[in-house]
Amino acid sequence: MGARLRVFLTSEQNKTLLNLRTVYVPQKVKDRAEVIRLNAHGWYVEKIAAHFNWTPQTVREVLHKWQECDVEGLWELSGRGGKQKWKEEDILFLEECLKQEPRTYNSHQLAQKLQSARHIQLSPDRIRRVLKKGFIWKRARKSHKGKQNPVIREKKQADLDMLELAAASGEIDLKYLDESGFCVWSEPGYTYYQRGEQKHLEQTKRRGRRLSIIGFLQPLISFVYGLVMGGVGKKPYIQMMEQEAESAEKAGRIRVIVQDNGPIHRCKEVQKLWSKWEHMGLYIFFLPPYCSQMNPIELEWQHLKKDELCGQIFDDELDLAYAVIDGVKVRGEKGNYSTERIKFDSNRSG
Repeated sequence: MGARLRVFLTSEQNKTLLNLRTVYVPQKVKDRAEVIRLNAHGWYVEKIAAHFNWTPQTVREVLHKWQECDVEGLWELSGRGGKQKWKEEDILFLEECLKQEPRTYNSHQLAQKLQSARHIQLSPDRIRRVLKKGFIWKRARKSHKGKQNPVIREKKQADLDMLELAAASGEIDLKYLDESGFCVWSEPGYTYYQRGEQKHLEQTKRRGRRLSIIGFLQPLISFVYGLVMGGVGKKPYIQMMEQEAESAEKAGRIRVIVQDNGPIHRCKEVQKLWSKWEHMGLYIFFLPPYCSQMNPIELEWQHLKKDELCGQIFDDELDLAYAVIDGVKVRGEKGNYSTERIKFDSNRSG
């Protein structure tokens, strides 16, 4: 038996071969690069062949080409295989469109744009495979970043960081307040179903009224909330704030409520109560305009709707309310915090 075929790599060569795994090159090139690295790490030809389900002769040819041509030996000879219909500049053009243009694109729209702008015809499936290395298909989000005042936001963020530090050290109680809403009709989403068939969600005869929720989140500790039909008015907001003030006064601790600049948070009737609440130990920290991402309770609403209520059609507002209550309970169990629902009087929920 002759000597074992073995290649040796410099650190630079090993780094080059390793980088080929993360760039867009043909899969055959990546496989050949891996063959070289495995052999350099001591794998025999027969073991590499079994790993890739190749013949030993194919592995030897790859190793010999590496010895003769270095990195260039990983690619096919010119003239073999189908000719590439696009250039790197074409893909860079699509990437810039995805990053810069204020809209969303699917693969069919990208194929049309490439055809109209650069006269390059690629199928939507081909575009998906080309973009797979650097891009993923995910939901876009609305943003108000362009409306934010960066100076005010930076200052407010610094103040909020100090409040969170004080809360972490046990000096104060810090809670985040916000409102959200739910509807009997849920937007259909993706689901598993039998191949060749489509699942249908039958809508009820009436859309029903909006069910709103107002909540106080104290991360990792508690979530206190209330449900009202229609929008959240100033009366339920005042009722819950009064309860927080009484709790702060009873505990003898400063409590800070972080909230946005919604109309009910700054109406005249509420402003008259600010001094009273502060005397009881309850203070309000207003977030800068268009900076809802600074409020972690927004993520709770998002997960409640996406994970607990998504893809369901409810018979009426009562079924929806029970589903929201159950969803909040499940979120509390997952987040390891307590949940409490406040019941509003019908004459105080307006």
